[in-house]
Amino acid sequence: MIRLGYICQSLGMPEPSLKTAQLGRYLMGLVALRPIYRYNAEYVRRSLVHSLDLGLTAHRISSALFPLLDIAPGARMLVPDLRSVRLAAERGGVHLSNHPSQFVVLSSPREEVLLNSLAVMDDQGWVMDLLGAQGSITLHGGGVHGDREGTAARLREGIARLTPPAQERLALENDERCWTVPELLEATRGEVPIVFDSLHWAANPRSAPRETELDAALRSWPAHRLPELHYSEQWEGKPAGAHAQHITGRGLLRFCDEVEEASGGREVVVLVEAKQKDLAIGRALGELTRRQRARIEALVPGLSVARPQQACSA
Repeated sequence: MIRLGYICQSLGMPEPSLKTAQLGRYLMGLVALRPIYRYNAEYVRRSLVHSLDLGLTAHRISSALFPLLDIAPGARMLVPDLRSVRLAAERGGVHLSNHPSQFVVLSSPREEVLLNSLAVMDDQGWVMDLLGAQGSITLHGGGVHGDREGTAARLREGIARLTPPAQERLALENDERCWTVPELLEATRGEVPIVFDSLHWAANPRSAPRETELDAALRSWPAHRLPELHYSEQWEGKPAGAHAQHITGRGLLRFCDEVEEASGGREVVVLVEAKQKDLAIGRALGELTRRQRARIEALVPGLSVARPQQACSA
């Protein structure tokens, strides 16, 4: 069984954007965080309802859900009660995950970067606890700085300094330049599960054979955690690894078939990383023939209740 979902924004629902806060404006007293936090919490609840209407039972919440949480003094006190969000996820069986920005690097040789990364991870683990989220907090390995062995040692040290809510949800993801699945497993001594990203695998010249990386990533997840995978397609004319606006129905079906076979029927999560978010999934499903649609619904049972979406021209 596959749980299918998208990331952060729900472009097909009314008011499809989270509210943000700029540090400079906050420091000048021009931004009130409490109403922003309240709006964004309700945004996530609406997104979960929207996802379930589409038959999607996985969702990545934005790490910017509560902007400046790691900077503004007392910001945690401004976070609203999240029980309604948690209840929406629990009722629908939605798998919630998180993916902080590329600036969160546990292997950085710069102590200030590491300390900031640990603070962000502490906050994200705290939020995931409030939401009752069982999914991962996924990070990249960061640059290797000409010293892969030393970077790996720093990565292990950074992981050891995480708070329990962050550490127990940590996953690492292969990227398009520095880290393949086998390299991440070696760097962490197999103690951290790995998210297989199909586009990064294709873009990284260091990648091992696809079956090798996919199988190794799936095996890295302990029994009590659902393996997570990322699917996207290359944006033509952009650098290798750039996510396209949309995905193709045929490509999504092929990936789901591949994952189902590799996982041996184990329940897994596939998150689509396309610029058009939920609209990209809707358009991809609309491209499938009746027979193909029946096949993907067998792989992703929730899709049997998905409502049609109009294609987006963007």
